[in-house]
Amino acid sequence: MPQAMDGISKKVLVTINDFLERLTKAENLTSEQLTEVFMAATALRYQIARMDYPQATLDSVATSEMALVEAIGGETVEPPRIRTHAEAWRGQPGERLCAAIEAHDPSGDPAVLRRIRDLLVSYYEPMDPVVGAGTRSTYASGRGDARTDTDDDGMRELTAQGLEDWLHRTGNAPAQARVASFRRLMGGYSKATYIVTLEDGGTETTIVVRKDSPGLPTGSSVASEFPVLGEMRGLGVPVPAPLWVEADASVFDGAFMGVSFVSGTPASHIVPTDPAIRRKWARSTAEVLGQLHASTAIPGGDVRVPVAQEIDDIEARMLARERAPHPGLVVGIGWLRANLNRLQGRPACRIHGDVGYHNMLMRDDAILAMLDWEFSRIGDPVEDLASIKPFMDQIEAWDEFYETYRGICGFTLDPVADSYFNVWREARNMVACLGSLNSLLLPGVKDVPLTVAGTIYIPKYEIAIFDAIEEARKTHV
Repeated sequence: MPQAMDGISKKVLVTINDFLERLTKAENLTSEQLTEVFMAATALRYQIARMDYPQATLDSVATSEMALVEAIGGETVEPPRIRTHAEAWRGQPGERLCAAIEAHDPSGDPAVLRRIRDLLVSYYEPMDPVVGAGTRSTYASGRGDARTDTDDDGMRELTAQGLEDWLHRTGNAPAQARVASFRRLMGGYSKATYIVTLEDGGTETTIVVRKDSPGLPTGSSVASEFPVLGEMRGLGVPVPAPLWVEADASVFDGAFMGVSFVSGTPASHIVPTDPAIRRKWARSTAEVLGQLHASTAIPGGDVRVPVAQEIDDIEARMLARERAPHPGLVVGIGWLRANLNRLQGRPACRIHGDVGYHNMLMRDDAILAMLDWEFSRIGDPVEDLASIKPFMDQIEAWDEFYETYRGICGFTLDPVADSYFNVWREARNMVACLGSLNSLLLPGVKDVPLTVAGTIYIPKYEIAIFDAIEEARKTHV
């Protein structure tokens, strides 16, 4: 629940916020530093508004909540399911509404859903005036090369010397090999990324190290991503070569893996304007996704089985992570379960789970490597198609992509399945942001991207769940 600040505390935070805003206008910052300063200022403004929340709004929200509880479940409502952080959760706005939603699923009643959405918007607006617009961008970008901070709170962060010692101890590098350079990239909501140069007898080799963030915000680990890369290499899908993995999170407060360095250019940095090059991009992307989906398709598979398990996993992480009630997330999970049969007859195959320019390295107008397979799993190919479509639309090459893709695997972008996974994506991303919030409370964790994901994005995704459900209602016939 928002808490009022005393005058001194507020003045200190406002002064720091003003300084950060002035810093964003400085002309001597790198683009990566500017991005991080802007993110820090945004998170700070949100927290100032949260701690100076108007009591009159809180009273109005409480009155509206009780009216909704009565409309959904009558006067008798069972207590909500127990959360891990139940002590902090209880007594906050939305507690009784969550209980009513859990007892009497209203996800099939558009009028009630609109009332819940309106209530949440009115609750969040004092902290975020544009929350009603929702969001569909959290994990893209936010990377650079300016991250050099070190641990001073006891967290065992990966270091050059630590990595070198581990490589020698495990036999993953010769005894005479040395870490010649070690650079952490800025940003990353769930994984830290390092560019490492190893020197051995005058020969240098560059590798990439990916390490789990503490608390696993997205619920995925490099320990599960590592074998996927091996599988993709075996199928001929262009990915970095997996080199080694340390699954024991206690070594450096998070599992980590090494993969080969691929010398390509991020697609997001060189989006083409030439129509001929755009068509090449479209065909290359279609060939990679078509090959992935066709070669991993499960004959007779029912995609509802893995999706149902994913829903259970999302709910379990919600119950473990929530520190405040989120009626929209409860609605979203209930809707996903109630509408699972929208996926009846849909194909099942391995999907990437986050296809876009931010995860593509290019060379000679073709995909050199597809990166970041942390969301990869057995699912519906429509997820990857829906993910890549905005990028193909950006270069006006969707038709070229789709024709090539269908010619390889025959799968289609079914609008009903697409609308279902829009709801699923918003719920998944919101739970990931709850993980980011919890990660902030771990010793030594001070990443700016986690402050943004753990504060500002949570309410945005909660609102976006309702919008996605409304769009799905219009699509389903």
